Amino acid sequence: MNMLKRIFISYSWESEEHKKLVNDLGEKLENDGLEVTIDQWDVRPGDELALYMERAIKESDYVLIICSEGYKTKADNRIGGSGYEAKIITSNILANQHIKKFIPIYVGGEWDKVAPEFIKGNMYVDLSQPIGSASFEQNYTDLLTTLCNVTIRKKQNVDTRLQLAKRMGVKAEEIVFEEESKDVKIEGIITDEVTIPRNDGTPGSALYSVPFKLNRIPDYTWSKIFVQCWNRPPRFTLMHRPGIARVVSNKIVLDGTTIEEVKNYHRDTLILAVKEANKKYNEYMLMKEREETNRIQKEQQHYSNVIKHANEIEFD
Repeated sequence: MNMLKRIFISYSWESEEHKKLVNDLGEKLENDGLEVTIDQWDVRPGDELALYMERAIKESDYVLIICSEGYKTKADNRIGGSGYEAKIITSNILANQHIKKFIPIYVGGEWDKVAPEFIKGNMYVDLSQPIGSASFEQNYTDLLTTLCNVTIRKKQNVDTRLQLAKRMGVKAEEIVFEEESKDVKIEGIITDEVTIPRNDGTPGSALYSVPFKLNRIPDYTWSKIFVQCWNRPPRFTLMHRPGIARVVSNKIVLDGTTIEEVKNYHRDTLILAVKEANKKYNEYMLMKEREETNRIQKEQQHYSNVIKHANEIEFD
């Protein structure tokens, strides 16, 4: 099945530098296996722009909105192509249709001056630093994680484990898949699953949940160890929030934080807690393996001893 994601980039024709920024982003996304639509690539003289924009937005899986002062002016005042695109997107949002498919992309300037009103409340992805910089690549990876989000169907994995265990004559928990033997790592933030704060004036109402995609689904033991490591990490800042972490399927979720806190404080603690959890989990599994080996050896010695003495006992 072809799972290629279709991405439409909505932006304002401004300087050549701005158009090149959009072009470079589009090429980078295509190089990572996405199908990208940009008007500077596709529109030719004589094309009906309104129909092109309607189809591009409707047929795309995600719409990336490149926020700039020019885009905001045209979008808020419904001027030109950007204004028409804003009208279509706004109608989708007001109808509560596919709200999460519209992702603001921050490329510089004051947020209030570059974000159009219809999208200002959405979580944006910061791509303001040069392509190739550590900051850009980290945030681009978060964006890519959202655009290409694929989860492993747990039921299929469990069924496979049970079938293999049955055929091999062992317990299901003794079956370990190759990917499960790898250390757990955070691949990025799942931006379209970040929740919206209540902002009703009550304590904590400005906080919300931020999910992080893992490279695999960890087992219960690892998940329990990770939560303990998050609650009591080897190092942490004064902004650390113990008690907010949980593991769900192939995700770590921080319930009660902000994206700014994640960026400034929690990211390093998360990496440290995952690293510490991997270390403790591997030590625990090694200990269990040794215990199991010792148990088997003792059983073998016991039965060897039983057989030896049984053969020496005669009843004639």
